[in-house]
Amino acid sequence: MKQLLLTITLSVALLSCIQAQAAPPVAGQETSFDTHAVGPDKALAGFTFDTDNMQWQQTWVGRPDGTGYDRLYSNAPADWFGGQGNPPGSILQTVGTDLDQRAYWLGYIGEPGFLGDMTGAYLSCDVYSTGNWVTIANGASGDDGNVYARWVISAECAANPGTYDMFVSLRTASIDLNGFTGWQHFSVPLDAANFMRWPNSVCGTLDFTGVLQAYDQVGLYVFSGSDNPDDFNGQGGTWVIIDGVYRLQHYGANATGGVATWGVDNFFADGPVADEPASFGRVKALFR
Repeated sequence: MKQLLLTITLSVALLSCIQAQAAPPVAGQETSFDTHAVGPDKALAGFTFDTDNMQWQQTWVGRPDGTGYDRLYSNAPADWFGGQGNPPGSILQTVGTDLDQRAYWLGYIGEPGFLGDMTGAYLSCDVYSTGNWVTIANGASGDDGNVYARWVISAECAANPGTYDMFVSLRTASIDLNGFTGWQHFSVPLDAANFMRWPNSVCGTLDFTGVLQAYDQVGLYVFSGSDNPDDFNGQGGTWVIIDGVYRLQHYGANATGGVATWGVDNFFADGPVADEPASFGRVKALFR
């Protein structure tokens, strides 16, 4: 009888623990996602940024050396902040209105397959935004006027270092940084239908399925609401003349006024997705 009572007590305690973990996000809180529990069928691996930037990097786009056209800045360590995130600890990138230093990329470069084989999985993370973003391409032909953080996954070509097989999420599968403020949770199934091959990808030896196994870079790019960066406003290529200056107008974003900040926390590769529906831009209670 004592053994039966002990079993019932432990079962009730376990149920209470599960129910507590599964509580939905509380409306009105800045951090609008719940604590993630670890499950045996989830979480291939990931980055929590609890104590440092976990070797993530950042870069900007603009004119870092005074040239007459936009170019990418050199990669730099991502800025880590201990007071933001869930739990506190995240990476954030802040810019002003300066067109010559626009936020562009937060990402990690490592050994091939560092998150495991991501076939049939999905990427997920918590994203922070101040919601006051704009690109130079704002509202131009092919652009919806919004600013998107786009999932990126890439594999450097072993036979030709410095070239890549790179895929970036389509607008419909990306994160509208003007669509929310504070922290929200986002995810994207790693399905070829949600991604486009990056036009600067000059290797071409791996298709999307191959990159899911051989990738050595993941992260998020920030750029305009166009899925056709090869041809903008009827002009070939991504470089266009604005006010007499060549600008890479698709890429990067700056503040509409004051400062704008975006950031990442709890970046995971989860899987397999099985029956779980896609979640593009919705707050989501996700358990790992």
